[in-house]
Amino acid sequence: MSDDSSANRDANFDHLKMPDMSLRGLSSHFGPGLILMMTGIGTSHLVTAPTAGGRYEFALLWCIPVAYILKYYGFEMAFRFTNATGKSMIEAYGTAWKKWPIWYVLITTLIQCAIGQAGQLIAAAAVLYYIFTEVGRLSLSLSMYGLILGIVCV
Repeated sequence: MSDDSSANRDANFDHLKMPDMSLRGLSSHFGPGLILMMTGIGTSHLVTAPTAGGRYEFALLWCIPVAYILKYYGFEMAFRFTNATGKSMIEAYGTAWKKWPIWYVLITTLIQCAIGQAGQLIAAAAVLYYIFTEVGRLSLSLSMYGLILGIVCV
């Protein structure tokens, strides 16, 4: 009886096309989904969460399971959509009214990049300020070191 039920179950899936398992075929499904996944772990997990834990102790502990539950369903929905339709998440975003999800991702990414680069520039300028002011006795302001670094790097 077990063989008959497995044969019937296999017959139901005969019409389905197997996905392309080559590196190119697999990478076509990873594109925007991989970018979305990479944004899931970042500074909030590595810096902000431990800092909040140190400051607020257990008062914000409830946020962790809530965040992961919401995150799970978001990723699950994206995974099911891409498998069911064969379209990427960017293509799905493009079907929304005036393509607002694409614009949202673009604008937030640009803002995040600008803020991140500014923070890195300030940190690098602070290192140069310390090295040249304390060790080299070349006294320029911190903002001047930031300006010099910005010009040199761009």
